[in-house]
Amino acid sequence: MVNQKQSTKSQILQILRTSTSPINGDTLAKETGVSRVAVWKAIQSLQLSGYKIDSARNGYQLSEDLADSLYPWEFGVGESSFSHFAETDSTMIQGRFAAEECTAGELKVITADIQHKGQGHADHKWTTTKGSLACTIVSKESISLAESHRFVMACQIASAKVLEKSSGRKIYVRWPNDIWTEKGKVGGILDDVSATGSFTNWINLGLGLNLSAKPKISGTDYIFGGDKKILRKDLLKEIIGNLETELQLAKENSSTLEKQWNLFCPDIGKNFKVKDSEKTYLFKGINSYGWAITESNGQEKSFPPCTINFIKQEKN
Repeated sequence: MVNQKQSTKSQILQILRTSTSPINGDTLAKETGVSRVAVWKAIQSLQLSGYKIDSARNGYQLSEDLADSLYPWEFGVGESSFSHFAETDSTMIQGRFAAEECTAGELKVITADIQHKGQGHADHKWTTTKGSLACTIVSKESISLAESHRFVMACQIASAKVLEKSSGRKIYVRWPNDIWTEKGKVGGILDDVSATGSFTNWINLGLGLNLSAKPKISGTDYIFGGDKKILRKDLLKEIIGNLETELQLAKENSSTLEKQWNLFCPDIGKNFKVKDSEKTYLFKGINSYGWAITESNGQEKSFPPCTINFIKQEKN
């Protein structure tokens, strides 16, 4: 991701958060290296965004924070890579506009607190619960279209690693694009790809995670229960950091990616039935393209990841 000088708003927030007494404009201007007018404009913008900053003769003081905010300035020097919407139709829709403006090899991240038209695979909707993480990661990459699902695999792995570390729970990935706990689905990844011929123009990854609440849908779960708290911005920064490493493996066509994915998958060795058929298959994991490898009557067969709900676990 692109680094830059920390913005005035980011610096001011950092100063106010660590101060126990009011700080005057002259001091803020000196510490941030801008004019008093620039300080005033930054304070006003933060106030309009929902941060309660009291201003008096003796200076400014943060009286009510938005610690769990996903505004770009919350990401420090990486601010230019982030865009945030308090409300939007879908971060995936916004991501398509951003992808056209992205430069090659650059990652952009679009976040939202509320999505009115959250998207899932096919005609499915994604319900964004309160306090959940909803974002689209925009990447302008030209790779073989046949290998594009490797980006989904990379995002599943990066997310699972961070969630296990931060929650202390066992996290699983399931074919083709889900993230689960032992109790149910907690996240999903939706890929949106633009291609010309056999090569991609850009690949966007929509990531939705149920952090502290779950939708009223059977088979779902949330990640952090009880008193366990984590800021969404901290979680997202870790996921993006891990994702950049995994995406490099995806672009290199490294076998490490599929090996990691298969280690995180709980379904290997289980029997499945193909949808709308009575034929039973043994799920053996995925290959380097993200295709499901199955076996039936001693014969191996692979199914592409675009076949949504193509296999379902056979009930015992």
